[in-house]
Amino acid sequence: MNAEEEGKGTIDVSDWLSKIDEKNCSLDVSNLSLSDAVGQAIVRSLPASLVKLELGGNNFSSMTASALAVLLRKSSVQLISLDSNPLTSGKNGIECFKMLAKALEDNFTLRTLSLWRCGIGREGCAALSSALSHNDTLISLELGYNNCHGSDARSIKEKLSSNRKLYNDQLAAEAQAKELERKTALLKLQAEEEIQKEKDVMEWLAGEKAKREESRRVEVERRRLEEQKEHAYKQNIMMEEESFLQKFGGDGHLTST
Repeated sequence: MNAEEEGKGTIDVSDWLSKIDEKNCSLDVSNLSLSDAVGQAIVRSLPASLVKLELGGNNFSSMTASALAVLLRKSSVQLISLDSNPLTSGKNGIECFKMLAKALEDNFTLRTLSLWRCGIGREGCAALSSALSHNDTLISLELGYNNCHGSDARSIKEKLSSNRKLYNDQLAAEAQAKELERKTALLKLQAEEEIQKEKDVMEWLAGEKAKREESRRVEVERRRLEEQKEHAYKQNIMMEEESFLQKFGGDGHLTST
C-alpha cells in the first residue's frame, strides 16, 4: 500500500486547502484529476464552516464517498458538486456510496448535490430515493447519465419538488417575519419620534411659561421699585414742605426763634 492509499495523515493537502475562498466559504478543486486518496484526505481536512464544495472531474470514488458521508453529518455545507467522478468504483464502491446516500437522512444544510455522470446505477439511485424520503432540505439533485430506474427517478423528483415547496414556504415565512420586524421597528421609531416631539413641545411650553413668569416677576419688581421711588419722592416733598413751614411759618414769613 502506497502513501496515498493509506489515507488520512499521510497526504499533504495544504496546497489544495489553500484554495479555500474564505470570503465565500468555498473550495473548488474540480477538473484536476486528483486521486481517490487525495479526495478523501481533502474532505477529511475541510473546516466545518465550508458552504460550497466543488469536486467534479477527478478520480474520486469509494474513499472520497465514505469521507463525504462523515462530512455531511457534521458540517454546514450547502452545495456539493461531484460531477464526472467514478463514485461507485473501487473496493466496496457501491456500499460506500450507500453510506453517502444514507448520510443525507441526518443532514439539514445541503441544498444542492450534483452527481452527474458518476456511475451510480440503479442500486445507487435506489439508495438515494430511500434516503431522500427522510430528508426535507435537499432541493436540487443532478442525476443525469447514472442509469436510474424510472420509479426511483420519479420518487426523487417528487421528493425534491416537495422539498422545494417547503423551502419556498420557509423563505416566504422568513420574508414575512423580516417585513413584520421592519414594520415593527418603523412603528417603534415613529412612536419614539412622536414621544420626543411631545417632550420637546412640553419642554418648549415649560420654557415659555418660565419666560412669562420671569417677565411678570420682573414687571412686578419694576413696578414695586417705581412705587418705592414714588413713595420716597412724596415723602421727601412732604418733609421739605414741613421744613419750609416750620422755617417760614404758615404765611411765608421767616419765623424767629
